Amino acid sequence: MSAKLFDRKRSLIALIFVVHLAFSYYYIPKYWSALAGFIIILSLSWLAWKKDYLFWTGLQLKYKEMALTLLIAVLFLTGSLLIINRIASENNIGFEWGNRHNFVHTFFYTLNEEIVLGALLLKGIKSWRKKTEDWKVSIVIALLFSLVHFIFFRWVFYNSGNLNILAIATLFLTGVLRNNLILKTGHIGYAWAVHFGWVFPMLGCIYFYESGKNYLTDLESFNLFLGDLRIAATVLLLAAFSFFLPKGKTIFF
Repeated sequence: MSAKLFDRKRSLIALIFVVHLAFSYYYIPKYWSALAGFIIILSLSWLAWKKDYLFWTGLQLKYKEMALTLLIAVLFLTGSLLIINRIASENNIGFEWGNRHNFVHTFFYTLNEEIVLGALLLKGIKSWRKKTEDWKVSIVIALLFSLVHFIFFRWVFYNSGNLNILAIATLFLTGVLRNNLILKTGHIGYAWAVHFGWVFPMLGCIYFYESGKNYLTDLESFNLFLGDLRIAATVLLLAAFSFFLPKGKTIFF
């Protein structure tokens, strides 16, 4: 690869990360901003890799894998709603459904995260460090994943504060699960299904204290739901199971 072509690709990859940060997290306060970011990310990925862009973005799924992705998304969405509402009711917290704007935003911002911080990051590291074992890559990136959440909630986000220890541990285990699913399958389908199926009930819906109708902030939601021992134990089991999934095959088919 020529130096000029390498520099062009590197510039496009850097731009993809910038677009993700700018469009996926409501810095542009429109519900369709994450959708716009998704379109731009795909366009930039095609410019960087041409016919291989589906591989690098993790969107190269077979039809059976697409069907299983939808099934997993529905199962996790249903299960998450049940357990989150159980935790909320135990803490005298009310629930309101998120509207279609919340749904569209959550759908595409989680998809963008899996493309940029999942497929591109993991495949880039594996391309650079070919001999590094998958489990090491998974754990290191999961540690960074949980650390970044702590830093952003502590010093960057508007409603800042400290994530509790159990919430940080759950984020780490979630990162391990997501990384393993992508490294084992080569695509982001199952990782996105788990991500969206959990995040929409937790952040796409609305929770409030019944005593005063004050809405929970994202920080409070993370600490309440991810800091629940039942959630942490469930994610621990899923993360452990993900290490034993077959690699390079259509899982469960």
